[in-house]
Amino acid sequence: MMQQQGRNSDRRIYSWRVRLHRLLLGWGTLCVLGLILALMPGNAQARALHPLHAQYDHSIPAANARLPRGQAPRQVKVWFTERIEPAFSELQVWNQRRQRVDLRDSRAVPGDPYALVVDLPPHLSDGAYTVLFHNVSADDGHEVTGSFSFVVGAGPLPANTDALLSQFAPTSANLSFWSVGTRWLNILSLCALPGLSLFLLLIWRPSAVELRKQVGPELAVAEQLIQRLSKIYLLAILLALSLGWLAFWCYQGWVFSGLAPWQLLSNGGLLGELVRSRFGTIWLARLGPLLLAWGCWALLLRRQYGWWRSWPLKGLLPLAGLLMLTEILNSHAAAGRQPALLLPLNLIHLAASAIWIGTLLGLMILLPPALGKLRPGTGDRTRLLAGLIGRFTRLALAAVLLLALAGGLEAFLLLPSPAALFSSDYGRALLGKTLAFVLLLLLGALNGLFIGPRLRRLARQPDRDRGAASFTAGRLQRLFVRSIRWEAVFALLLLLIVSVLTSLSPPPPTGLTTGKGPLLYQGRMGDLSYSFVINPGQVGANTFAVDLRDSQGYPLRLRAGDSVFVRCTMTDMVMGIQEVPLTPVASEPGRYGAVSSAISMGGHWQLTLIIRRLGFEEVQATFNLTIAAPTPGASALLLLAPPSAWPLPGSSAVAELTAPGPAPLRLVQQRSGRA
Repeated sequence: MMQQQGRNSDRRIYSWRVRLHRLLLGWGTLCVLGLILALMPGNAQARALHPLHAQYDHSIPAANARLPRGQAPRQVKVWFTERIEPAFSELQVWNQRRQRVDLRDSRAVPGDPYALVVDLPPHLSDGAYTVLFHNVSADDGHEVTGSFSFVVGAGPLPANTDALLSQFAPTSANLSFWSVGTRWLNILSLCALPGLSLFLLLIWRPSAVELRKQVGPELAVAEQLIQRLSKIYLLAILLALSLGWLAFWCYQGWVFSGLAPWQLLSNGGLLGELVRSRFGTIWLARLGPLLLAWGCWALLLRRQYGWWRSWPLKGLLPLAGLLMLTEILNSHAAAGRQPALLLPLNLIHLAASAIWIGTLLGLMILLPPALGKLRPGTGDRTRLLAGLIGRFTRLALAAVLLLALAGGLEAFLLLPSPAALFSSDYGRALLGKTLAFVLLLLLGALNGLFIGPRLRRLARQPDRDRGAASFTAGRLQRLFVRSIRWEAVFALLLLLIVSVLTSLSPPPPTGLTTGKGPLLYQGRMGDLSYSFVINPGQVGANTFAVDLRDSQGYPLRLRAGDSVFVRCTMTDMVMGIQEVPLTPVASEPGRYGAVSSAISMGGHWQLTLIIRRLGFEEVQATFNLTIAAPTPGASALLLLAPPSAWPLPGSSAVAELTAPGPAPLRLVQQRSGRA
């Protein structure tokens, strides 16, 4: 009967091991397929994600826009790169005398979760104005504060807006002690919860069953101690998870409203907005699996025997998966342009971390007291460690491979270039994480490739004094205990750096940063309104395109003998005058364009848009621009959008021009010119 029970126990252990190995194999296959998908030629542009967190995208008026004299806008509308929480986001408009001039009615744009709008008083005087924005992303919960300026009439743009920004939002909550500490506590407890179950089910229990006939009765005492300590350790994990759940609500409530938790609780309106937000929905959803995990602990606490075979211990694994899902839904992956790829990768990344680091923490906390219950000098400790290290090494190796695949692919998708590793805070934090990862790997290699094999050889020695009970075996045991303690230290450091990474925004792709890319000019010349685009606004081939409207707002159709052209003159040296004739764009009334390499070198250029019509006076508008020196790989894209996507001339709108291909490119800055 006892032998039959032992065979059944071995069969159950084997079944769990096979299931886990199949699960790890499936995750690894998913990572490889995702990497192949991301590297396919058709998706090369898709990896250039938009800036994470709700960064400025475009606006009406545009950033650095120059509006005609006496034509101040009646409202300012700003679009961001992520959906925002309008109840906790705001626009303000200030003049050069540090006076707020908007009507203090900042609000969401109906039907557009990416935009805010604020009204301006009528007959606003000419001059320079600064728009301040503060928003909270509905996708990842981070805050962003920034500004841009525009000019009505003549005059320079504001030189420095730092004082206004500090007055508007004196501190940033994204990278702070509370942000990093709260995230670290949540990630640590999320790793520890499944790690405890995996240690007990796949490492300790199989090793103990295998050694029952070789080890003395002290092993049963060690098993009872492991069971008692596991209940206490699980209680500590659940307390940390609950504290992290509450702390994250307090922190996010402060980010959203700027209020302390007790102040937020007394403000029913803001509290309701917080609960109804995307963060609030996910936060409340997390309470379900957390309460179920507490229920599992209560059932395990009452159970004295057969703890290893109980379903609550195994049930902690899917509950941990659900808790991880709520964690990644408030992460950078949820806010990216490829959530269908990034969210599974992020879940795999977090799960692999739990398999490796969570199991390591269980090993470090529970194993030393259990080893102390085994009689020294008998070789029992050596035999137990030999089995434990081998099983842990195999499990950790699979997790490390998954972690490297998922983490490498995430970095490939989130970083615009290798140079961003050194030029951005996010990249430098990623390098620090990689260093901690390598140090952790080296210590793991010491255990798996040196200590473990030597202990297994000593455990097989028939001579006790030269084998499992030798002084050499004792030194290896002590070395292993010290090694896993250092591994745990580096693991905690690694999770701390991960918490910093989740508080930072990955660097934006170069093509989407402010001040680069297509240039847009708008205004009036004579009886015509124009929207003039130079794309990409760099040395070499550029697309020149203009949308013309008459005084009634209808597209201008040129007749035979009429002409539209751009005159290009470099002001730094004498290079002659180059004229670029613009021809009608098929099926786009009022639009004229051409591709030309007239801008042949970096420096200061003067471009004049000229329209000649029979029976009318010639009209023209002149623009002064600075062209940067060429960068490798720079090329022009013909960005000709349908008429509905172009801004109306004179409206000061910024066009969202869509290039042929999978990824749209937005105009985020208007360069100043003279009309």
